[in-house]
Amino acid sequence: MAEKSKEIIKELNSQLLKKDFKKIYLFYGQEIFLIDEYTRRFSHAIVGGNLNNIVKFDGETANYNDIINEMFSISFDLEPRVLIFKNFFKYASTNSNLNLSAIIDNLKNFKSDSTYIIFKEYEAKENKLFSALKQIAYSAEFVQPSMSDLVRWVQNVMSKEGKAISENMAQEIILHYNKDMMLIYNYLQVLISYLGKRSKVTHEDILKTLTDNPQDHIFQMLDAFATKDTEGGYKYLRELYQLRTSVSKILALILRHFKILGMLKEMQETNKKQIAKQLGILEFFVDKYKKQAESFTLDKIKSIIQKTIEYEYMIKKGQIDDETALEMLLYQIVK
Repeated sequence: MAEKSKEIIKELNSQLLKKDFKKIYLFYGQEIFLIDEYTRRFSHAIVGGNLNNIVKFDGETANYNDIINEMFSISFDLEPRVLIFKNFFKYASTNSNLNLSAIIDNLKNFKSDSTYIIFKEYEAKENKLFSALKQIAYSAEFVQPSMSDLVRWVQNVMSKEGKAISENMAQEIILHYNKDMMLIYNYLQVLISYLGKRSKVTHEDILKTLTDNPQDHIFQMLDAFATKDTEGGYKYLRELYQLRTSVSKILALILRHFKILGMLKEMQETNKKQIAKQLGILEFFVDKYKKQAESFTLDKIKSIIQKTIEYEYMIKKGQIDDETALEMLLYQIVK
């Protein structure tokens, strides 16, 4: 990681520690994981855990009037609020309702005592408008960290969970996921679950768990949707596309997943090993499936299974395209 990036992260961590927040932030660059991570950390720290005071706008659908109303609305209880503006620059030219230049003009004289704004841009390109925002916001560009920084990060993530991993094994994981921090982090959560009470990672653990299994991402995506975290759910969907998983494969995996949840709901067996054997899953996943199953009624699970089968049939008959079918199915899961 370049020295400038290290200084930026050091300064951000210092602001979090001192609770010395700027009014407007701009987080952008190559490393989506860090953009999301610092957006989450700052927004949560500013509102002090009151997540209802975080309002999110997506540049693809955001409306100028709604944004201005939120920016200048009066908070009678004076509790801090955070407005998160995602990918406004990406959609500035295609969303006619956004009017980004007017938003930035309003921000030049923005003096609210209780409202903070975070721009997060995944595909930022330098232009006059972007430069204008950088003049009034605290800007942090997140570039891809170096191998040594990534190794330290992996070891730190594991250490916080009481696990130890060697430098060589950390490098193996990093290279496997092509230095993508989001994919690496999600894998580490799987590895931590797999280890259970054991503290030291062996190479055999890596060999058994280090796969590009789309089912893992399906689980995490549905876990997010089950808790109404649509942003998180679509993040995992993007990862599935990064792994070049076809829509038809995603639909098939969702169908299998809900069949497992349905079987688990109706199952009388209590022995974890036997449950795993009957469901065709790894034993360390049983508790995770049980927890997720609690978010759905049996009727809802059966309804989703039926809808998935219907959509697959409609796709084969050419009555609907696969991406529309997937969007409609995800809507059914979330609602």
